[in-house]
Amino acid sequence: MDTASGADGAWQSARAKGLCYRGPRMVTGADIVRIARTLALEPRHFTQTAPAAADDPTGVVLDNARRRVNLRIANAAHGCVFHVRTLEGTGRCGLGELAPVVCRMYPVFPGPGPGPGPGQRASPPDAGGTPVGGAERDGPGRPGRPLDAAGLARAERRWAADRDHWFETVARWNALPKDIDDPPGIEDFQHYLLEAHAARETGAPWPEDVVA
Repeated sequence: MDTASGADGAWQSARAKGLCYRGPRMVTGADIVRIARTLALEPRHFTQTAPAAADDPTGVVLDNARRRVNLRIANAAHGCVFHVRTLEGTGRCGLGELAPVVCRMYPVFPGPGPGPGPGQRASPPDAGGTPVGGAERDGPGRPGRPLDAAGLARAERRWAADRDHWFETVARWNALPKDIDDPPGIEDFQHYLLEAHAARETGAPWPEDVVA
């Protein structure tokens, strides 16, 4: 059991077993930008890449189209790099309210992927019952505890909007003309992601649409 008591502690332990030990998937660019800004870290310090399928809308094209990769939160020996082991031997998320939206929604998976389909619940060990707990006015819900129905609905809407922007960000990057002799790398894409997200927040044009 985690150091938190009752249902919240059971939920944290279940999330660690079902998600944190292998690391989150379905993380969006908005999640990465939010973590980078708040922790004052370049995304390269807490992300890693993995091979992506040819039809994956989050597949970032690199090396003159010779590679297609996903950008995700990095894993360490104990799972997600932000996973904190407790004295009891289980764990909890070290990001708190900065955790990716998909992590805050656990055990609900918001979209297609290796887990259950949209709106379906996982069946991890010790998941235990229906999510309960309070919700924030402007966020999915209180960190460190499962979401109630209203918080889950907000999180699903937020994740869907972030996912759509993530898909478009990757598609636009992949369509940009590249220097064949000096092709951009994943850190170049990360810088583009930060610029694209800033443009999204201010209503400005996409970075490549800005005319000097």
